[in-house]
Amino acid sequence: MIEISNLRKHAKGDAVRLEARIKFLDMTSPYPEKTIYFELDKKYAHMFADDSYDAFILIPLWLAMLHKQDLHICGAVSKKLYHNVKWYVQKIFCDFCDALTPVNVTVDNFTDPPKKYGKIIGTGISGGVDSLSTIQDHFVNERDTHFKINALFYFNCGTRSDFGDEKWQETVSNRLASAKLAAKELGLPCYYLNTNLHAFRKMQDWTKVLYIANYSCVLSLSRAISSYYVPSGFNYQQMKKFGNRFRNNDMAEFCESYLVPLIGNERTDLILDGGQYRRVDKLKKIVDWDIAKKYLNVCNRYTADGSNCGACDKCLMTLLPLEIMGKLDDYAGVFDVEEYRTKAEDYKRQCVEKYGKSPFSTENVDFAKENNFIIGTSK
Repeated sequence: MIEISNLRKHAKGDAVRLEARIKFLDMTSPYPEKTIYFELDKKYAHMFADDSYDAFILIPLWLAMLHKQDLHICGAVSKKLYHNVKWYVQKIFCDFCDALTPVNVTVDNFTDPPKKYGKIIGTGISGGVDSLSTIQDHFVNERDTHFKINALFYFNCGTRSDFGDEKWQETVSNRLASAKLAAKELGLPCYYLNTNLHAFRKMQDWTKVLYIANYSCVLSLSRAISSYYVPSGFNYQQMKKFGNRFRNNDMAEFCESYLVPLIGNERTDLILDGGQYRRVDKLKKIVDWDIAKKYLNVCNRYTADGSNCGACDKCLMTLLPLEIMGKLDDYAGVFDVEEYRTKAEDYKRQCVEKYGKSPFSTENVDFAKENNFIIGTSK
């Protein structure tokens, strides 16, 4: 059995941690970490939900299902979240990953109904196309205060870093600095949350579980957050057509459309946003926005200064539509455009070869056709 216990909030230098112990009772733990924690600047300590283990369910559930161990939470969780984990989330996890098996999940009790709700309507500011599109729609263009974003978050949970690697943490620091500058220009607060969730990556590809780590970060702050927009990577048509291709590979692309609505609790709603657009349409929508020109960051490689390398798959699939729109040089300040130009022809051929098989190759070829931009003939 995996046991989660000893929930506490405590000072850690200039930061404050929400922390719980993770213990493997019937096996030797393959992980060096003995606790799971979330960490914020201490002046935001009030944001942590220290009366609930909700933030400590999803990754331990994955580990329990991976190691075929039951999971026990020695404290209170949201009745809503527990119900969804028990009846639905485990089945989704099993459908996604062959290595998982259902387990028994027990909790000591449930959290009381909230007497008051947080006032934050938030989203992440990774700087990616999906992120900036959500911010533009629900902050810049939103007029209804019930839906308008009023805070941004940067979660260091492994989406673009490797836990304990000083080199990667330098990249995180530089990208965080960029995110804070963007937030300042937008006139929004930017909260940085650090966690060790991605220390539990042994025996699995972290791309499979990094999204549930992201959701866990939101739940750790459910005292403050009432709604949180989760930018979608796929549009609705891609979810239907390509979702199953990402089975056992990328959880967001496989199941985020029906997983995300199950993750919230009585305090906090997670809202999947952006499925109404193709990625190229999001990019077209933000392409002339000064914030995008200064702060767009999609790269999934290590770069010392946190900039876009111009050659990884994320950079290539972003720069090709920029080239199609005639906007490539507008983004020379944040991408290595010359590096892209050395890779562009090979990438265009790959898009044509993968047409109908890869969602982003398909939409880039379609986008080229729509704009009379010749990159080859699709099969």
